[in-house]
Amino acid sequence: TERSVLRLAGERADKKLAHWRGIAIAACEQCGRNRLPVIHAPASLADWLARGMANPVNAGDQRVLLSLRPGTQPLSFLLAGATAGRGSVTFLSGPEGGLGALEEAAALARGFVPATLGQRVLRAETAPLACLSLVTLAAGE
Repeated sequence: TERSVLRLAGERADKKLAHWRGIAIAACEQCGRNRLPVIHAPASLADWLARGMANPVNAGDQRVLLSLRPGTQPLSFLLAGATAGRGSVTFLSGPEGGLGALEEAAALARGFVPATLGQRVLRAETAPLACLSLVTLAAGE
């Protein structure tokens, strides 16, 4: 994204990806989860939106953009009817400072719905964890 500080490429990106996958495996072992989450290689937001988000949304799938824009609805409201196996939820959470206006517009054009986690602004590292906790709770896990 335009505000990202860390730029990964080549061998450094490969090492980071292996590290992240190792963390995912250890976390799944610790909590008893029998499905590993997919950890993709780093990509620019534009590439990710063009490549991974070009497919039509399946019934029940949700695309959520964490946003500080005025008028966004609370994430808990969007997930209130979620149940296990209903569909996938894709979160887009920006770097420190959030996504730029053009980046948000590109995500909205790809079917993302803006949502907020509340009045407090969370760190870039903790906002996705809060989202995962809400999804897990809404799914009844």
